[in-house]
Amino acid sequence: MNDPGLSGTRPRQARQANTAAVLQLLAQRGPLARGDIAKELSLNHGSVSRIIEPLLSAGVVRELAEQSTGVGRPRVPVDLDSSSRYAVGVHLGLERTTAGLIDLAGHCVRTLAENRDPADSVATLRHAADLAAEMAGSAPGPVLGIGVTAGGEVDRQTGRVVRNDVLGWTDVRVSGPLRERTGLDVVVDGNVSALLGAELTFGAGLGRHNVSYLFVGNVAETGFLSRGGGTSSNGIIQGGFGRLLVPGLTDGGHGRFGERGTDVALLAAARSAGVAASSLTDLIRLADTDTDTVASGLLEARSAQVALVADTVFDLMRPDMIILGGSGAPSDRWLEAVRDRVETTPPHTLVRPRSRGNPLVTAAAGLVVRAFFTKGTAEWVA
Repeated sequence: MNDPGLSGTRPRQARQANTAAVLQLLAQRGPLARGDIAKELSLNHGSVSRIIEPLLSAGVVRELAEQSTGVGRPRVPVDLDSSSRYAVGVHLGLERTTAGLIDLAGHCVRTLAENRDPADSVATLRHAADLAAEMAGSAPGPVLGIGVTAGGEVDRQTGRVVRNDVLGWTDVRVSGPLRERTGLDVVVDGNVSALLGAELTFGAGLGRHNVSYLFVGNVAETGFLSRGGGTSSNGIIQGGFGRLLVPGLTDGGHGRFGERGTDVALLAAARSAGVAASSLTDLIRLADTDTDTVASGLLEARSAQVALVADTVFDLMRPDMIILGGSGAPSDRWLEAVRDRVETTPPHTLVRPRSRGNPLVTAAAGLVVRAFFTKGTAEWVA
């Protein structure tokens, strides 16, 4: 994990990068003794101690009970203290804004949701800022910052939603109102980039470096992290597959996934077929329990669509893992249905998300936690 290219940088930069490497290692594989950390990162024991001591003083890591091996001095494992810092997450969805609080291990401490009119971006962001402030105020420890996610095209550098056709937003400044209301740093990113980042940090992609994430919902998006990209959200390539041609849900024709395979299209097909489901949750419940054969048939057809998308992504990217998020595989039954229908993708490559709690909140707040893990800067642990 240590970058050999750091040897020519200033000592402070090297120390910062090595601190980040220690934090990421403990997040993924802790607890570890100092000697194991030194060996894993190709650092000397003195360097590891100089990194660990300020983290111990700040309460970010903690020492566990000594472990005697019978040879030499007892080993003292060091672990990340997940309750030492918290992050707020805000998801800007089609019908509601969801806010929550997570710890450094991705455990969701609290969530709140508020229904609202997505067309009114000013009111939406004002209420989102209020929710974020409430979450930060309820945190049992220091708050690192706020992560915000939205679908569509998002400019992470400027904290703007450039374009989101579902919300009807164009060039909306998101970070400013939340920063002004809370005084906290704000990170803004796209849904799928954040969801993949959360899986790399807390879930199915932990420790992996060649992973794709397919998100199926009211939008159809994909994110990809190639080898060497690290776990920073900046290393994730994001795109859409809404233009991909797929079979229809109820007929023999073909159309774009963005028109035939989204949640909106699935619910519209259910209503047209007379299925008594007022929401996607209802439809999935009917299909999972075989209460309604039409509902089951619609989910089977959706699984065929998702399998075609997965094959396309695998053919292009050759990932080691494809995570099916959103409603792409809403239960293990439908994960197996997709696995049964893929042609070029190895079935074991397909998995469901495993990050904890509310996936949208964890993804948003995870933007801040990953920045903490990957920067290792002094101000984070002050």
